[in-house]
Amino acid sequence: MQQNHNENLILLFSKFIENANNFIWGYYLVALLLLVGIYYSFKLFLPQIMLAKDAFKVITEKDPNAKGNKDHISPYEALMISMGTRVGMGTIVGMAVAIVVGGPGALVWIWIAAFLNGSISVAENTLGQIYKSKDGGAFKGGPSYYLTKGLNAKKTAILYSCITILIGFTFTALYSNTIYTSLETYFMPQGSDIAAQTDYLSFYVGIVLAVFAGIMFFGGGRYIAKFTSYVTPFMAGLFIIISIISILMHYEKTPEVIAMIFKSAFDFKAIFGGFAGSVVVIGIQRGLFANEAGLGSVPGASSSAHTSHPVKQGIVQAFCVFTDTIIATLSILFMLYSDTYAKLIADSVNGKPQIKDSMPLVQSAMNESFGIYGEYYITFLVIVLTSTVIIGAYYVGQMNIKYLKDSPSLLFSYRILSVIVVFMGTQISVASAWGLANIAMGLGATINIIAVFLLAKIVKKALDDYKTQRKQGLNPTFNAQKLGIKNAECWD
Repeated sequence: MQQNHNENLILLFSKFIENANNFIWGYYLVALLLLVGIYYSFKLFLPQIMLAKDAFKVITEKDPNAKGNKDHISPYEALMISMGTRVGMGTIVGMAVAIVVGGPGALVWIWIAAFLNGSISVAENTLGQIYKSKDGGAFKGGPSYYLTKGLNAKKTAILYSCITILIGFTFTALYSNTIYTSLETYFMPQGSDIAAQTDYLSFYVGIVLAVFAGIMFFGGGRYIAKFTSYVTPFMAGLFIIISIISILMHYEKTPEVIAMIFKSAFDFKAIFGGFAGSVVVIGIQRGLFANEAGLGSVPGASSSAHTSHPVKQGIVQAFCVFTDTIIATLSILFMLYSDTYAKLIADSVNGKPQIKDSMPLVQSAMNESFGIYGEYYITFLVIVLTSTVIIGAYYVGQMNIKYLKDSPSLLFSYRILSVIVVFMGTQISVASAWGLANIAMGLGATINIIAVFLLAKIVKKALDDYKTQRKQGLNPTFNAQKLGIKNAECWD
């Protein structure tokens, strides 16, 4: 009787998660993302394209004040922290989810969303820099800060911070579970003791990850910045090279793959049939998960950068959106070019692929091209990149903890809880956690996108000021008082 009662509660909870997801990721959030992306693209005259060349200058920019300041985080290091929250889980494993659930056409909608959301990324990261606050020798910022200082919406800012911390915890659990899942394949012995063996594996993996996370979390922003600045570009570059080689090995499938992608993307039933689970929604949702443009999590990291003008970080982070999209595209293509996806569809029931976890799909596709060594490589890659994502997710949560209350004891408690969540992620089933993460992500994105839209005049002022100084041949510097922007104490 008790067991039936528990099963009913689980089913009820799962249904609630499903309905909430359908509501949030139905028409309104998709429309909001696309409309605000179009609005900013026109209002700012396609800054994600027109100012792209400036991104390289900003990334390599040297600050003479950096020497001797242990809290100094350069634009490059801030970029690597924010990329650390994106590359790995979202751009590789998340893309497997996209084509399994939404079909190959999800890739086209990922492209569309990335192009439009590039302008939102310019806006939100510019705002994050304008309204940041000092944190000793470092900076802290993000949507909660521009909600408070730019819109005088303190209660909404508190709500947003709480949602973002929830997102961080939920995704941290998912990330550590992905690492465990990627290793589980190699520790599934034949015989009757599989369950016991995997229980031991989850415990040991959880302990190792928790120790690693503890070192990073308690080491502070500099440890995080240094670790991600070395690991992220190397591993991302390696993945790009391997993916291109894998695609070239199956180049004869190019016409078939292109036809498959565009037929799926613009199929009437795929677009409008059950809209919350359609190719459009899945593409935009997975795109948001991969590049995080509009979610508001990235400004929390980018606001920590020491820079001479807020727009510089906006440009750099928009560049990062396109970098993430390239990696996401290669992830989908190397799976579509392999026979793995075709086999998955052939074994589907009523058009729905029968797969519980996306990581084996990624491993199988790489195995097909490079054998067992390819599978080892992609497993190692996902583990390393997902480790950086855990660190990045923690850092964004830390910014919001400091917004709620800048208390050493509260920050210590948050760090301890984050380490526990990393461990617990390897111990639990994450089916419902995916749903909770999507709900929290949708709510956070809604608040942030509306805030960014309402602060469009501030963004336009900052961007026009940047462009004017660039035309004069100057290295742009920012003076908030001169532009009539209030509550920007770091720029007065």
